Amino acid sequence: MTQQIDVLVLAAGAASRFGSAKQLLNYRGRSLVQHCIDKANRLCPGRVFVVLGANQELVEPLISDAKIIRNHHWQQGLGVSIAAGIDNIDPQSDGLLILLADQVALTTDELNLLLDAFDGSNTVAAHYAGRRGVPAIFPPSLYAELRALSGDSGAKALLQRSDINITEIHLPSGAMDIDTPEDWAVFLESLT
Repeated sequence: MTQQIDVLVLAAGAASRFGSAKQLLNYRGRSLVQHCIDKANRLCPGRVFVVLGANQELVEPLISDAKIIRNHHWQQGLGVSIAAGIDNIDPQSDGLLILLADQVALTTDELNLLLDAFDGSNTVAAHYAGRRGVPAIFPPSLYAELRALSGDSGAKALLQRSDINITEIHLPSGAMDIDTPEDWAVFLESLT
């Protein structure tokens, strides 16, 4: 039986270091956030949620094939976006894959490595830059803890705990996220 994994794409931040709505950056003819949604739908069709907050009125009209979650408290950080997501996903899902809209270098094949390592009870986290991070898949047993997150650390604290069964998948491309115009330029240069 195929596992029913929901996907939560986090795209609520103000992109203050970038200086504009980076969710709207054009990458291969689509916005950065839509590019992430499309990857997620190739893995888990029809089970993709995207959390919007800052710039929501600009981003939302450009989104297709995802259920939109509006985080009215996005200023409080990533943790609040994850908590809002947990409140909207299927509580009967077999797991939750959390993606950041700006981790543009990740491929569908790499994300499939996470899914392949998920057995329904373990947490599967990408490992890059010497630490665990998202993308990560969380089992339902951790939904209550994800719902309780606040602040800007997101799920990082959960991923560092030693009392949780965590499988690490080496994904160096997870380190490439777009926080500044310089990051974007470096990424585009890496494609040539």
